[in-house]
Amino acid sequence: MNGKEIKKAVDISARAGTILLRSGADITRVEDTINHMMRAFGVVRYDIFTITNGIFLSATPDDAPEGTGDYTRICDVPKNSSDLGKVDMVNTLSRDIEAGLCDLDGAEARLDEIERVKGYPVALSLFAAALAAGTFSYLFGGSLFDAVLAATCGLAYYPIAMKLGGTRLSKLLTNGICGFILALLSVCFFKLLPGVNLDKVIIGAIMPLIPGVSFVNSVRDIAAGDYISGTIRMIDAIVTAAGIALGVGLTILIFSRLGVI
Repeated sequence: MNGKEIKKAVDISARAGTILLRSGADITRVEDTINHMMRAFGVVRYDIFTITNGIFLSATPDDAPEGTGDYTRICDVPKNSSDLGKVDMVNTLSRDIEAGLCDLDGAEARLDEIERVKGYPVALSLFAAALAAGTFSYLFGGSLFDAVLAATCGLAYYPIAMKLGGTRLSKLLTNGICGFILALLSVCFFKLLPGVNLDKVIIGAIMPLIPGVSFVNSVRDIAAGDYISGTIRMIDAIVTAAGIALGVGLTILIFSRLGVI
C-alpha cells in the first residue's frame, strides 16, 4: 500500500474504534476490530494502543525505512455511553471489510451512516427506565403497588438524568442530584400513601442509574490483561455508585432528622 492508502486505512480504523469505544464496547473488542480492519486493508506494519478514553494508532508504508514515514492518529474519547446498536453495526462493517465486500471508500461511507444514526428515542428510554425500576422493585420483594411507584419515580427523574448527562457536570454530581430526586419522590409516596415499602421503592428506582455496563466491561478488561482500562472503568462505576448513594443518603438523613421517616 502507498502512503495515501495507509493514511486512509488508519483514519477509517481509528474512527471505527472511536465509535465502538464511545458506544460502550470493551477494550478487547475495540482492538480486535481495528486489527481485523487494518489487516483486511492490507496494512502490515502498524501499532495500536487503546485505553478507556483514547485510541493511539500508527502505521508505516511497507517500503519505508524503519522509523520513517509513520502516520499516527490519536483519538480522544472523553465520554462514553451504551449503544449496542452501533457496536453491532461497526462489527458488521468489520466483517464485511474482512470478507472483501467493502473497500476504503465504502467503509468511509458506511461509517458516515453509522454516525448519523440517532440514539434511542426518548420515549423508549423513559419506558425502559420505568420498566426497569418497577421490575427490580418487585424482584427485590416489593409489592405490585411498590413496583408501580418505583416505575413512577423512574419515569419522573430519568428525563433529568438524560438532560444532566449531556452537560459538563461530573458523574458524581449528576448521579447525586438524581439520587436525591428519586429518594425525595419515594419519601413523598411513603408519607402520602398507605402501605408503601420505602426501601423497596428506592431500591427499584435507582436501578436505571446503576453503571452495570461499565462494571462488567471493567471486569472483562481486567480479565483480558488491560489493567489500566479496567481500573479506569472500575473507578468510573464506583464514582457513579457513590453519587447515587450520596444523593439517596442525604435525602434519608434529612427526613430522618426531621422525624418524617
